[in-house]
Amino acid sequence: MAPDNHAAEQTRPLLPSDTGRANYGIATDRQTDETQEEPEHQAERWNEPRINAWRVLATFYSFIVVGANDGSYGALIPYLQKYYDADYAAVSVVFLSSFIGYATAALFNHSIHVRFGQRGVAILGCGMHIIAYLAVTRHPPYPILIAIFILAGLGNGVIDASWNAWIGAMADSSMLMGLLHAFYGVGAALAPLIATTLFTKSGWQWYEFYYIMALAAAVEFVTSVAAFWNAKGESHAEDTAPADDEQPQLQQQKSPTVQALTLPSTWIISAYLFVYVGSEVTVGGWLITFLVDLRQTAPFAAGIANFAYWAGITGGRVVLGFLTPYLKKQKTAVTVYLVGCIAAQLIFYTVDNYVASAIAITFLGFFLGPLFPEAVIAQTKILPKHLHVAAVGFACALGSAGGCTFPFITGAIAKSQGIGVLQPMVLVMLCVCLGLWLSLPTKPPGARRVVSEPAV
Repeated sequence: MAPDNHAAEQTRPLLPSDTGRANYGIATDRQTDETQEEPEHQAERWNEPRINAWRVLATFYSFIVVGANDGSYGALIPYLQKYYDADYAAVSVVFLSSFIGYATAALFNHSIHVRFGQRGVAILGCGMHIIAYLAVTRHPPYPILIAIFILAGLGNGVIDASWNAWIGAMADSSMLMGLLHAFYGVGAALAPLIATTLFTKSGWQWYEFYYIMALAAAVEFVTSVAAFWNAKGESHAEDTAPADDEQPQLQQQKSPTVQALTLPSTWIISAYLFVYVGSEVTVGGWLITFLVDLRQTAPFAAGIANFAYWAGITGGRVVLGFLTPYLKKQKTAVTVYLVGCIAAQLIFYTVDNYVASAIAITFLGFFLGPLFPEAVIAQTKILPKHLHVAAVGFACALGSAGGCTFPFITGAIAKSQGIGVLQPMVLVMLCVCLGLWLSLPTKPPGARRVVSEPAV
């Protein structure tokens, strides 16, 4: 049956069926009713209703801006050091600013969705991007610059949680999430390349790069707000309303964030993202400095290597994001990808040659690429639909915490021990990440029996 006009104007972050979860080898924290005939809802598709196609495209472009925001810091670090006369420890505070923004967003993501819907997410998140980038062009004093970066991180946090939760719960979510985060990689790859080229070849000041960022954010605002204009707060409240059998529990414990935090899988996925994003951003944030200061690489050549790293992430999210569903075993596939990351990092660590390093860092990015989207997909398949935004928002906040904590720690240690600490730190983080992923439960008691029994 074709959807009516009202349904066509809504977005539904729905929960895929439990049978679909079994195909991924991921356990569920929900209590499954053995007599349940079929799921109450089916997962939304990217092109049904028709407005979804435009909304998906808008989220893809928005993630280019989100990626450009995060990826540009690595190219800016050497220039911020000179402009503000800051050492490694002081300039690494830039990474902490993003976490404060994400953490603040995690506290209000669910409320924003309930009250303002996805239209509110588009207005607030993209609007904060525009304000922050225009403010940076005024090259304010360093403490004010950090506050502005916090605002940009807040915009990222609001957008990140919303679009991840929505796309991650769709049909064919591995492919869509791979594409979504591939566009993040596009932004993260192009931003430092463009910035480095403008700084080294055209004589631009570091803050002039943010005129480009402000223009990109303006386009993001127009496209996202137009696509989600009819996705209001009441639509989100209706579509994520819990089932009747969940109502008594919700009356006693109303906060979705609190509910999500009572589930072990939420903490495992969140800790995994904390370490994973930490390793990803640590490499991307300090790679140029590492190559220039320790391996005496020319700044432009270091920028090319940084571009290759983010391009590898983009390629991995597209190629492996499409490959993973056909492998049928998400947990095994991600384990293989993590082993590939460790192998590439070992080569980068031990071989002091620019060409070999550039190749190794590209493969490191390639295998890192699908790890974030696959974790979000696992989380949306484990949790009930009314916890998606809260749980994904919390996980993204912890991911951002790792994305600033580990680069900050790297900078603080590098102040006394040198930037060479980058390599062993990343290697340890990847090993921890592998251990956390392996600890994710796969076969809860009764899961196989419930899935295998035919409906009556």
